Amino acid sequence: MDKLPVYIVAGGQSKRFGSDKARALVGGVPMICRVAEALGPVAEFVKVVAASAGAYDDLGLTTIADSRLGMGPMGGLETALSDRVARFGEGWLLLACCDLAEPDAGMARVLIEHISRDAQVVAYKGERWEPLFALYHSSILSRVRRQLDADQRAMWRLVEGAEPVAVSLPDGILGIAQMNTHDDLDRFAVDTQ
Repeated sequence: MDKLPVYIVAGGQSKRFGSDKARALVGGVPMICRVAEALGPVAEFVKVVAASAGAYDDLGLTTIADSRLGMGPMGGLETALSDRVARFGEGWLLLACCDLAEPDAGMARVLIEHISRDAQVVAYKGERWEPLFALYHSSILSRVRRQLDADQRAMWRLVEGAEPVAVSLPDGILGIAQMNTHDDLDRFAVDTQ
């Protein structure tokens, strides 16, 4: 398997950021477009899950509406899995958040290489799980729905309660960095100069 459906979650309110962080510019490019472009080599297609359908169509990104607003990334995952099953049947997808500091198709390929027959999740794990850049099999959808129905939105709990495959982070990487605030964005801009 070389390519998978890629779903980017961008349904949050960006409270810490203060504006729509998916549209924040990094090197002159909206953050969400950087993620989509970087993951293109492993993407069968890219879709964004946002608060409303069409929210990022103006950026050339097909956008579907979160089926449960206000449920965070877990709600976005439910929407992504449901869309994947409805349109293409059972199988795997790559879930990524819109604010990845350094989206990397190579790191996605490593996850794909670790897919096993009995797994429901393939994710990086350092000190903690990295559920916002991970592979999910559609067989986990009922578990996602149960957790959402119980208002349990912690993604790491979903991963631990499933059939996960833990992939070690590359040497020197402590975790998958996200840009949640303007300070994070500024630090990333300085670090990459």
